[in-house]
Amino acid sequence: MKNILLTLSLIISLISKGQEPYLKDQVHFPLGASLNPRLLESKPNYRTRAINEFNSVTAENHMKMMLVHPEVNRFDFSKGDEIVNYAIANRKRVHGHTLVWHNQVPTWMKEFQGDAQAWEAMLKNHVQEVAKHYKGKVAGWDVVNESFLDDGSLRPSIWAEHIPDYIAKSFQWAHEADPGAVLYYNDYGQDGKPKKMQAILDMVKDLKARNIPIHGLGLQMHINIDSKDEELQKVIEQSVATGLKIHFSELDIAVNPKNQAEFVYDETAKKAQIAKFNLLFKTYQQIPSSQQYGITFWNVGDQDTWLRGYFKRPKEYPLLFDENYQRKGAYDELLKAIKHVN
Repeated sequence: MKNILLTLSLIISLISKGQEPYLKDQVHFPLGASLNPRLLESKPNYRTRAINEFNSVTAENHMKMMLVHPEVNRFDFSKGDEIVNYAIANRKRVHGHTLVWHNQVPTWMKEFQGDAQAWEAMLKNHVQEVAKHYKGKVAGWDVVNESFLDDGSLRPSIWAEHIPDYIAKSFQWAHEADPGAVLYYNDYGQDGKPKKMQAILDMVKDLKARNIPIHGLGLQMHINIDSKDEELQKVIEQSVATGLKIHFSELDIAVNPKNQAEFVYDETAKKAQIAKFNLLFKTYQQIPSSQQYGITFWNVGDQDTWLRGYFKRPKEYPLLFDENYQRKGAYDELLKAIKHVN
């Protein structure tokens, strides 16, 4: 009751001073967003929301292989550095994304020629050069991203093909380069896919048994309003049971997953989305604080979502801010829900 009164008092105080109460100030864990440096520079409202609403930052794309290591002997940290410098200037944590992925790989890596030893040296150099560059500036890394298929098998990739045990080696290399960074395995779609989830749990168990440094699991949480609550909760419970830190790392909640041209973002869809946001935040708050790394939204406003760009789904509204970067009803409902938990 005391905590509830304190929270209400803070909200009332902010309102009386003409200030909006911020969600990040009501939760006891970092609240983040993935950011695009071009949007930070070109859209004042985007930048204002990013500064005011979040205390953790992930580079949406500009630390990925294709952009940061475009040529065999050339790294380009310029855009990633813009994100880091923005975060430092505004006193925000930085989470690195991602060191090893099967996607967004530069052409020269795809065409690389050599034996297993040469492939290993190439990937090790990439992982360690990037991790060393951001050492002391990045709190954690998604070391390996999306390595398992829905059936639990290892995803076919140039890394799986050419480097035996590449997941374990990548974690070891990252730790050597930056011993202070919190290291994550990051993946999506585990809910309703028990074989995929079990493969991830088996990987964690194996790495731990070999004293390979893995510290956390990133649950991307690219979900939709039809995602089943019990399946989401089961995945979260299984992840927490590993004892690792848990990051809801790429959160968005799609409202039009079938990409229906006639879709209307009406009150029914909004209420379903609000219910999912409330479920995830409530469940996350129940995770032991020592395992809470934070919740990160995958961008800021609805117009910036990758669902509209990459998937070409123009009638998607998956985030907490609308096309004009105004708070949606889901934001206010989360504030109300959280004050009852604190």
